[in-house]
Amino acid sequence: MQMKWVLFPPVLSIALLIPTAIFHNRDFAAQVPPVIWGVTIAAYLCFCCLSAFFISRDDNQHSTVIALLSQGLMLTVISVRAGAPLLSWMGLVCFVIGLSIAFWGATNRPAPEAPVSFEEAETLNENARERVDSLLSKLDLPVCVTDAKGVIVASNPRFCEAAGKSFDDMSGELVNEVLPIDQDTVIFDSGKWWLTQAKEGARYYFSLLPTQDCKPAHHSSHEAGHGGIAITDHETGLLVEEYRLVRGPQEISRAQRYKRSVTGILLELLFNPAQDVSLPEKQKHMMFVAFAIRVCHALRTTDCGFLLPDKRIQLILPETPVGGAKTLLSRLTTLPQDVFDDEIRDAIHPKVRSGLFFYNGTTKMEYGIFSAAIEEDFLRGKEASPAASEAA
Repeated sequence: MQMKWVLFPPVLSIALLIPTAIFHNRDFAAQVPPVIWGVTIAAYLCFCCLSAFFISRDDNQHSTVIALLSQGLMLTVISVRAGAPLLSWMGLVCFVIGLSIAFWGATNRPAPEAPVSFEEAETLNENARERVDSLLSKLDLPVCVTDAKGVIVASNPRFCEAAGKSFDDMSGELVNEVLPIDQDTVIFDSGKWWLTQAKEGARYYFSLLPTQDCKPAHHSSHEAGHGGIAITDHETGLLVEEYRLVRGPQEISRAQRYKRSVTGILLELLFNPAQDVSLPEKQKHMMFVAFAIRVCHALRTTDCGFLLPDKRIQLILPETPVGGAKTLLSRLTTLPQDVFDDEIRDAIHPKVRSGLFFYNGTTKMEYGIFSAAIEEDFLRGKEASPAASEAA
């Protein structure tokens, strides 16, 4: 039996039979009318049904209240019949406490938020759609957009290029006629792509991410021609910040959808130069680039490494257990020993500060909370040691 079922009324009632038998006294025993027994048993059975419902939903607050009410009721009646006045008072106290908690919970619910008018809701949704559309239109990745019914309403040139279709051919079609939305990958003539999706308002955004088997047409001058944002940083090979704001939520959404784990890591390269050593900013930047390139090479094809604006590196490792993430982090925190030679290491004493967070995919999670949890572990100041937090 799982521990959460300890609060189930029959389980607790069996335990309460022991003190009832100990304090049994015929001199104080009293007859209980059949009507009282009938009402008590009926109420107890109702409490059992409610308790099973709340326990199955992991609702500990309501389960505790039901346990107090049910045990208080039964203990009061049975102890009267058994001649145990002390237990009768204990049962009455339990019942009153349960009623008090239930009353407090019913009267202290948060006030409902003021309803939003239809016009305000439409304005908010439109603003959200415009922000997301603006960001996705600038990114150098294939994107397809559908309405709430799954009808394709927009796609960028990259998506048309990858799918080998024009927007006129896809417009108005259901997305599952173009993409296998129940799978992780899709295969076009251009190759095999990872398929991710995210919801914003009443729209769904489907993005294609290249795999090793994918050879999409790509021209180095394309970004300059349309003013878009490249996915990767040209110096380090890491993914850019703008892409993180789209890919990060997609990875968390995919982990929740398929109940799969994902691990996040945050890295920062620190220098502690000797007193007689001066490091120009250009040299620091070159050292960071050398370190970032090695981090990028240590990742799997399915992993994501993002270059943050403050020259830190965030990693997202899909379907990676916490043990495997710790092993990778141990290697990454010792990279300065391999990247820099002995003379440089003795002069600047490079170290890596890190943070790690593991999400098992079974609880509700948002990417903002996921990133904040990595940052929290990072701020504990654990340098060169793979410490992990875990989402229950």
